[in-house]
Amino acid sequence: MIDWGDLRFVLAIARSGSALRAAQTLGVNQTTVTRRMADLEAQVGAELFERKQSGYHLTPLGRKIAAAAERIEEEVNALESTIGADQRLLAGSVRVTTPEMLANILITPWLRTFRKENPGILVELMAQDRRLDIARGEADVALRAAIRQAEPLQGAGIVARNLSRVGWSVYCSRAYAEENGKPGTLDALDGHAVVALDGSMDQLPGPRLLTRLTPHSRISARSNSLTNLVMTLKAGLGIAMLPCLAGDADPDLVRCLPPIPELEGDLLLVVREEIRSSPHVRAFTESLAAHIKGYRAQLAGDSP
Repeated sequence: MIDWGDLRFVLAIARSGSALRAAQTLGVNQTTVTRRMADLEAQVGAELFERKQSGYHLTPLGRKIAAAAERIEEEVNALESTIGADQRLLAGSVRVTTPEMLANILITPWLRTFRKENPGILVELMAQDRRLDIARGEADVALRAAIRQAEPLQGAGIVARNLSRVGWSVYCSRAYAEENGKPGTLDALDGHAVVALDGSMDQLPGPRLLTRLTPHSRISARSNSLTNLVMTLKAGLGIAMLPCLAGDADPDLVRCLPPIPELEGDLLLVVREEIRSSPHVRAFTESLAAHIKGYRAQLAGDSP
């Protein structure tokens, strides 16, 4: 009989494409992940993943098992959310920090639905690009886009959950494309006017890469937030790197290139460890994770 615990490992590898990142998400070591997969494949008598240089890829049987595992996960999460609901009132506050762009697109439109289902939970949303220290209690929960990294996602006092891939690409306004042409390759970017990020924001991987690729370009404007960067792009001042979630969502912007592989990152849901099992915090994080599942294609840039 297949154990639900093994299916959690299948989902983690399928979502991340890597045994290492799956181990980081699950809070175990990589050896445990590979051993559990080998045991499960021996149990079913077939490979669930193709091991390639680019990562783990589901086999046809693996896709069927992963799809079934997702349905089981949803049922388990729903069951856990309802157990004891008539014995206790979900009440309390959850302080959530996230960049303004993620707050505006992913969280704020969903809050009304969450509040209708959980009227006793107050969500204190801190939308800012500065990263608050979750472990030190500056916030309870964070939704963050992070670069791919070899270090464990978990740290002292926090637990991180990988919700989705995050893609970046180059964008400009429709008016700018009509007047100056739309660059169709990375090599074609140099010479176009660039809208740059300022302050700590210019250290994001996307803006750093654009700077390297456009040594002969002039900077037409600077902004210290991604939200304002979008508005500056819409004014027709040049090209800029944006998360696909933000760029594709705006009808006035056009994507110049497919998502750039070296900029692919992860969307992480980070929770302070000491409160993650609190009923009201768990209700918030599980509901938000389920909501974001519907945005995975947009986050990765798979559906412009």
